[in-house]
Amino acid sequence: MGDFNGHNPIWGSPDINLRGQQMETLIDNHCICLLNNSNNTYFHQPTRTFHTLYLALCSPSLAIKWNFNTEDDLFNSDHFPIILSYIDDDIRYPERPNKFIFQKANWDLFSEFATITLDMVEELSIDDAVNKVTYSIIQAADMAIPKTSGKIPKIWKPWWNEECRIFNKQQKKAWDKFRRYPTTSNLINFKLAKTNFRTVKRTSQRKSWQAFISTITNQISKKLWDKIRRLSGRYSDNTSVSFLNHNGQVIKDAKKIANTLAEAFSAVSSASSYSQDFISYKKNEERYNIDFNTLTDDEYNSDFHFIEFKRALSKSHATSPGSDNIHLLMLTHRTETSLHNILKLFNRIWKEKKCPS
Repeated sequence: MGDFNGHNPIWGSPDINLRGQQMETLIDNHCICLLNNSNNTYFHQPTRTFHTLYLALCSPSLAIKWNFNTEDDLFNSDHFPIILSYIDDDIRYPERPNKFIFQKANWDLFSEFATITLDMVEELSIDDAVNKVTYSIIQAADMAIPKTSGKIPKIWKPWWNEECRIFNKQQKKAWDKFRRYPTTSNLINFKLAKTNFRTVKRTSQRKSWQAFISTITNQISKKLWDKIRRLSGRYSDNTSVSFLNHNGQVIKDAKKIANTLAEAFSAVSSASSYSQDFISYKKNEERYNIDFNTLTDDEYNSDFHFIEFKRALSKSHATSPGSDNIHLLMLTHRTETSLHNILKLFNRIWKEKKCPS
């Protein structure tokens, strides 16, 4: 793909020039396919005319796998952005799991529907009680907390705000009007809207940068390096692995990718990685049985107290949830009664020595 600056009716030009004739001969002699459609790729501002200067070329075997398109907006340039879309169904695009958006949660509604009763934790088996409590929490979360779409988001612009959105919309509106009716008056209105948007954008970028720099202080190293990575334009997308090259073979199936990674991690942690001295020591120590019998009246065998439960919640960090998808915030935004009943379930598991399956 490139700017060949050639005019030819084959790709939508109203006339033909020498460069266009040369490109036509090249395409015919070498059996090259042209991906361009009727969309123009260039806007000549002095004459207010549209042209096709960029050409996308490929071999016949690839032509059926690509779609050519252009954006409607110039984005402050004189060339329209070109979009080449690969349409082969064999490609697996990365997806994100749906996550709860806790910043938009209705916690009053959540607490109302996520009530954990005494009957849930006492009258059922441990497995049934855990499933009942989990279902109640997740069902309330689905009603009160919105979720992400699962699509890979665009790179976030911290300086973008409502004012930028309004002036950008005005610029696009002026551009669409000029594109349909390329008069001098519409061109002046478009240039004015473009200037206004550029001024607002630069002001917002400057203020956002100043606010960001002011947050860099003598803080813990992780947050500091996170800010430095953002300064460098590197964002963590947290996407899953879409393919893996293992022993010369490309793996695309998600389950096979997970198993391959698990086997690699297992090999690193296996006994074959230990030194011979440690293996000998390990075998010698494993001949002795471990005594798990203790006195039931010892302090560490007593029930968990509510103050211990609250302290554990307050000291925990809001990290990713487990397989049950119950987040820490779903436990902290609960009534005292529900928390007491959840603690009863934990103590029941502790005393009956039966972990839920």
